[in-house]
Amino acid sequence: MLKSIYARTFLLMLGAILFTQLVVLLIPEPRPDISVSVRLTDIARALREEQVPGPPPLGGDEGPPQHREPGPPPDGPFGGRLPPDAPQSLAAESIDAKPSPGALVDAGPARDELAHMLDLAPLDVFLYVDARDIPKNAASARRLSLTHGFAAGARIGGRWRQVSRSGSGLFSTTRIRTLEIIALELLVLMPLAWVFARALSAPTRRFADAARRVGQDSGAAPLPREGPQEMLAAVDAFNAMQARLNHLMQERTRMVAAIAHDLRTPLTRLAFRLDDLPAPLGDKVRADIEEMKSMISAALDFMRERHFAGPRERVDMRLLVERIVNDQADLGHAVTFQETESVVVEAAPLALRRLVGNLIDNALKYGERARLKLSRADGLCLLEIDDDGPGIPESLHQQVFEPFFRVEGSRNRDTGGIGLGLAAVRAIVLEHGGEVALANRKAGGLRVSVTLPAVNGG
Repeated sequence: MLKSIYARTFLLMLGAILFTQLVVLLIPEPRPDISVSVRLTDIARALREEQVPGPPPLGGDEGPPQHREPGPPPDGPFGGRLPPDAPQSLAAESIDAKPSPGALVDAGPARDELAHMLDLAPLDVFLYVDARDIPKNAASARRLSLTHGFAAGARIGGRWRQVSRSGSGLFSTTRIRTLEIIALELLVLMPLAWVFARALSAPTRRFADAARRVGQDSGAAPLPREGPQEMLAAVDAFNAMQARLNHLMQERTRMVAAIAHDLRTPLTRLAFRLDDLPAPLGDKVRADIEEMKSMISAALDFMRERHFAGPRERVDMRLLVERIVNDQADLGHAVTFQETESVVVEAAPLALRRLVGNLIDNALKYGERARLKLSRADGLCLLEIDDDGPGIPESLHQQVFEPFFRVEGSRNRDTGGIGLGLAAVRAIVLEHGGEVALANRKAGGLRVSVTLPAVNGG
């Protein structure tokens, strides 16, 4: 197996060239086109009806004399007989009148030369030829060879006779042979080219799929080392980059979790030292300390859930959303789900449950009820959650996804958490290669739209 894209491409091109030459050698040469190299002497003899089917028999017996019109004996080097290589299909026919040239043009000096051969007046002879066969001067008229269409005639014995031949046109024997060669080459080379192209592009497709998977799942398995040498080098660099990114993300997560964990100890000591403070001040300080502990606990839970989200698998979003909605409805919450077809995504089930649960909790806290709708469009899974709350100012639609950010004034602080719900939603969505967006509905309330890549056929 060739290990280089360069070598494979070179082999394909070399094979195509060799095959082309082989086809040219194997296809037999076509017979000469009978319309090529028709001379004035051939036309003159045909108009006199002096064509002979073939060369004279051995022994000099030329058979019965040929019919000829009255007139002077034919001139020329062949003594009234066609040369061995003359066209054998020229035959004169009677016509009523001199025809129009049509697409042909008058041959000029060649017509006069033909009249001289027939010993007729120029007005009793016509010669229409293709413009490409017009002689350059009078000296070349006698040596004229017609390689395209022509029409020649003469008034002999009181009646018009004509000899004509259509041009070789598009389907001359030479062009037909060329078309046959091209068709045969395409017939054989197209499947081979398709196989080679597919073999060359397969490693690139796998590389692109792996890059797409890493964008949706940072913990995806490394790309297998397959393909030519150039692709192996790219795969090694890609796998090394993925490993470094995962290592940096894990280090950052562990560092934040360690800092949050270590903050609990000084906060606990600080709470004990505040026991001697007067009641109003001590209560306020202890409330702030408890809020800080809640934030630390939420941060630790957030890091833990992201780190232990679980392996990816195919999940039916309709069944998952129905299960969560039924659990919320059993608790007496105003949650509804619009029935739809199944939409399958590849994701971590625990992460998806946290995503949907956070969005429902936010809708219930700030909008009193949650209405969920699931659909599939353009290969994407679309989940929409509507509430009847006050909405969020458009200027804050991106900022609300930041950790620990809370909208003041538009949302009741007493009913909310610490600002990690939407941050967790965005982190889960981005980790799965999707998008999340907010929009204030015209009828009032907020709509949260989540799109995730859907599995083909799911």
